[in-house]
Amino acid sequence: MSKKESCYKWTRKPRNAPDANIANKFIEGVKKKRGGITPQLLVIESKKIKSPLHDCFEWDDSKAAEGFRIVQAREILRFLVVVIEEDNQEESKTVRAYIAPSSIGKEDNTSYVTVGDVCEDEDLSAAYIRQLNRELIGIRNKIKNFKVFSEVVKAIDAVVLV
Repeated sequence: MSKKESCYKWTRKPRNAPDANIANKFIEGVKKKRGGITPQLLVIESKKIKSPLHDCFEWDDSKAAEGFRIVQAREILRFLVVVIEEDNQEESKTVRAYIAPSSIGKEDNTSYVTVGDVCEDEDLSAAYIRQLNRELIGIRNKIKNFKVFSEVVKAIDAVVLV
C-alpha cells in the first residue's frame, strides 16, 4: 500500500500556533540543524521573532520562566499529529508526529523522534511497543474490577504481550 498524502494537524492547538504543517516544517528544520529535537532546542530556536512558533511561547520573564516555556514546547511536540491517507482507504490514520524519549526507554534529555523513525528502526519500534504494552497493562489493572470495562479488559488481554 503506497502513501497517498500525509499532512499535519493539531489534536489541541497550542496558544497562537500556526498551521500544523508550518509547525512541523519548522520542527523538522530544527531537528536537521541540531541533530535532534528536544523541548529545550525548540525553545531556543523559537526565540527568534521570525520563527513560526515564536508566538506560542510566553517571552515576558515576569510572566513565565524558562521552565514554563519547556512545558509549552513539550505541548507543541505532543499535540502535533500526522494524518496519513493511503491509497484504497476511505479513512485516514492520525498518529502522533513525535514520540517522547521516555516512551522509547531513553533518558529525558534525549531527542524526540518522529513516528516514522520509530516505524523504520527495529530497536526503536520494539522499545515503543514494550512501553505501549506496559501502558496497556497499567490501564488493564486500573479498570479490571469495573464490570462496565469487562470487554475492554478482554480486548487488552488479547493483545498484551506477556
